[in-house]
Amino acid sequence: MWYALPGIIAVLPHLVTLVATAEVKGTPEPCGCTSDPLGDVARVATLAKGGLWVDAGSLLYNREELSAERRPQADATAAALAHIYGRARVGLGGEDLAAGAAKVKPPRQACNARGMALEAPRVETIDGVHIGVFGVVSPARVKPVAASEPMAAARKAIAGLRKKGAQVIVALCGMDRGETRQLVKAVPGIAFAVVGAEVGDGMAEPEPVPSGDGTAWLMAPADLARFAVKLSIERRGEGPFVLYAGEAARKRAGEKADKRIATLQAQLAAWKKDPTADKAFVAARQQELDELVGERRALEGKPEPPPATGNWFSYELAPVRHVIARDADVAEELRKLAQTIGRVNVAAAKGQPAPAAEAGAPTYVGTAACEKCHKPAVEFWKKTVHAQAWKTLVEVDKQYHYDCIGCHVTGWEKPGGVNLASVEKRALVDVQCETCHGPGSKHVEEAGLDDPRTLVTRPPDRFCADNCHTKEHSDTFALVPYLRDILGKGHGEKARAALGNGPTGHELRQKALAAAGR
Repeated sequence: MWYALPGIIAVLPHLVTLVATAEVKGTPEPCGCTSDPLGDVARVATLAKGGLWVDAGSLLYNREELSAERRPQADATAAALAHIYGRARVGLGGEDLAAGAAKVKPPRQACNARGMALEAPRVETIDGVHIGVFGVVSPARVKPVAASEPMAAARKAIAGLRKKGAQVIVALCGMDRGETRQLVKAVPGIAFAVVGAEVGDGMAEPEPVPSGDGTAWLMAPADLARFAVKLSIERRGEGPFVLYAGEAARKRAGEKADKRIATLQAQLAAWKKDPTADKAFVAARQQELDELVGERRALEGKPEPPPATGNWFSYELAPVRHVIARDADVAEELRKLAQTIGRVNVAAAKGQPAPAAEAGAPTYVGTAACEKCHKPAVEFWKKTVHAQAWKTLVEVDKQYHYDCIGCHVTGWEKPGGVNLASVEKRALVDVQCETCHGPGSKHVEEAGLDDPRTLVTRPPDRFCADNCHTKEHSDTFALVPYLRDILGKGHGEKARAALGNGPTGHELRQKALAAAGR
């Protein structure tokens, strides 16, 4: 696109892409159990291709999950993430320091930090636009690393970047939103500041903050690479940037309107059936709905063009979903990482004793022992997804991952159960009978005449949802539909009949996968 100006033949504006993550916390890809999982740095790499990729810190570890048992897996993951993000400019966060400052890689953008591998503020040239990148941290968030007062260090970094020809300044802030806001108010020159601490679900909209030389913009991605910030920047000359509500903003406005329309429609349907409802109030809500429907239609029209003059950017808090193609190189690295994690976990677990039961307490014995007396039930079980639980992990080389294994085997780290060193030896892979009914050794030893009874005939209704079928790992779970899949001839046939006809868990899952385009 060319613009003709008086006295000048033509000026070519530059549209560049910036993609930002923060608080990945040692999670390169999501659990694949949900119907439309969010996350995956291989997809983030695709978003950033051809543009500038930055991360505001806390890339490598999650302290809350850094037990001695999980340390080998966490270290292998951190090493892979450090290599993958070697192509990005990366700030510093507190989670990066979980294994000590000496192990933090790649070198970080943190202009006020000391005593670790650091990278000087850099100027990256993307499609002819010189983008200066520096990092700065809140000293309290990166202890025990020494860090000086951030504002003076930020001013110095910006001055140095300007001398190197930087036209746009991006700050990677190892701070929360309030701390970042204070920084950009006090330090002129920052165009875009990426929040790197306590980001949560990210910022759906960028926040304008008055600065000494105009307006700076705060933005935050979601943690665990679930949503990445994606900026499209067009610089035409000196001066601040204005937000252009482009396609991403139109989409957000449409989604917001759709939710409000659906709510109003449901409310109006109820109110119109209620003879006691205030007619004036109902009429006002109907008018609101009519206006909102009109606004929604307008959003479907031709979008407004970007500003004809000046610098502008568009903002998207981009969901990192499967519809984004995976970068082939990063995907291959993650495939190898899965295998590496398996090796290091198995090696570290070798020889570790299985969790012991108290004296006289029952232990886990496996479905083969159950089958001697309950063959019809076991035959039915073999046709359920529970009997394929281990296979689903083997297919993706994650059968030895601590993030996954607990919900795909029986008696995981329970008294009388198994750990990584013993699960295969004791044939307790898959979600077997004892997962729901409890350890069966006494029941087997006493030929089903154990008294008091040591097995649970029917687990509590919350058992599934409180253990493996959580919202984070089983987004379509509903107890009755899922019970329809695991009860039947030989295994709770009367209970299955009592449930009656209706959707099954399999049907809910398939519907959700289809809606997600998988």
